Amino acid sequence: MGLALQCKFYGHIITVDKALAVRDGAEPQHRHDLLFECDKCGKPVRPRAAGDKHVAHFVHIRQNPECCYGEPQREY
Repeated sequence: MGLALQCKFYGHIITVDKALAVRDGAEPQHRHDLLFECDKCGKPVRPRAAGDKHVAHFVHIRQNPECCYGEPQREY
């Protein structure tokens, strides 16, 4: 499973960096109204900023194991 680095935003393909800029530029009360969709399965996703252990990418709001961008199982 790979990481989603682009998504559909109101019918247009955008990068995760653009989505983070759109999200961060929106009024806090309207951020939940932004419609980011997985470009593979069409389900809602949200942009996740880069961290110490991962690059910026999209994650499904609800897990979708059928999507090729689904979150891998984590070993603890």
